Amino acid sequence: MNASVRGACPSLAAPMQTGDGLLVRLIPHEPIDISKLCILCTAAEEHGNGIVEITQRGSLQIRGLHEASVPAFVRIVASLQIGATEGPPLVTSPLLGLDPDEPFDCTALVSLVRSMLRQLGAALETLGPKVTVLIDGGGQLNLDAVSADIRLAATSDSLLQLSIAGNARTAAHLGYVPTDPGRATASVEGLLRHIANRGPATRATDLKGDQEIAKLRSRLGNGLIGGPAPKSRSCAETVGVHRLISGKVARGFALPFGHTTASALGRFARAAADNGALSIRPAPGRSLLAMGLSQTAADRLCETAIAEDFVVDADDPRRNVVACAGAPACASAELPTRKLAPEVARAIRKWAGTSSIVHLSGCSKGCAHPGPAALTLTGPNRLIVNGRANDTPHGTISSAGVIADIERLCSEL
Repeated sequence: MNASVRGACPSLAAPMQTGDGLLVRLIPHEPIDISKLCILCTAAEEHGNGIVEITQRGSLQIRGLHEASVPAFVRIVASLQIGATEGPPLVTSPLLGLDPDEPFDCTALVSLVRSMLRQLGAALETLGPKVTVLIDGGGQLNLDAVSADIRLAATSDSLLQLSIAGNARTAAHLGYVPTDPGRATASVEGLLRHIANRGPATRATDLKGDQEIAKLRSRLGNGLIGGPAPKSRSCAETVGVHRLISGKVARGFALPFGHTTASALGRFARAAADNGALSIRPAPGRSLLAMGLSQTAADRLCETAIAEDFVVDADDPRRNVVACAGAPACASAELPTRKLAPEVARAIRKWAGTSSIVHLSGCSKGCAHPGPAALTLTGPNRLIVNGRANDTPHGTISSAGVIADIERLCSEL
């Protein structure tokens, strides 16, 4: 698979060739047992280059594999059963079924949708690899900021909002479906079949016109319940403490700029186990959750996280910088994004705790942050203000003065 193509999607079955070897993406649908995560970290060191990433959607990426090491790595992951290996990507709430604020337990629905995606098989062969299904349980850690082609979001104990093509704010609202898992799954299947029938280049964004939306509503028929879209919510922040049904807590941390070493993640996982956690869940926002801690244990685990340079505070300025793998890890990149990222975070520290983002993109594909950012630096030297990585640049920026220029622009915006 060629990383130079925007829209390519690495998987266990189809690793992506990048500048530092082959890249594999895993999409966990449930918390990962800590012993399994430690085995995965060891495998990432032995068969890859030891770099582990968490994406904006909460997927795990293992870098630096090579043709000879992939088969052994695939066998290990298959034995661990971490994430689905078939069908369209399925994104779920990180505290699904464990969150006391969820109006409806979506675990049975997720299981049925996963089963449907596996069983459809050949019927979805013409579905584009980026077409994504999202199920939001409606609890503390909502997925309102995460885009997907098909969205199901619990709004009450009896209804799920159904929408397409975007995040909670931008998606086209179709209506509501009952929380009955069978009926909700049938709605998702109908939409996936419709997208697949339009060919592999089709995404749900191609169906957002008024006429297309009317056709979709007609296609769903009596399975769809009318009504206005729900009110928007504040986007959830994973970094911090979150209550669980059990009375314990989940403590959220973030990887700085979305990456760490497998050895650091392994040490963190073992410290989490020592403090009573049974599992860890990668989560949206390039973060991870240690599950089932006491508050005291969560505080102790923060000490290990700080030692590994993880983000423990939601107002850490590193949360305001989005950086792709960059050069030399990505063959398409013309900017050493991860080398620049820590300096940029220090330069924009006054933005800490705000929604303003600096996007460091190695090339114009903008993989790490497809949306607009307050400042975007696109390799090798293009500067975009309030735009995307592929927008017309407002100017160029020199490598020698890049940090000073970003600090100045941060003060002006």
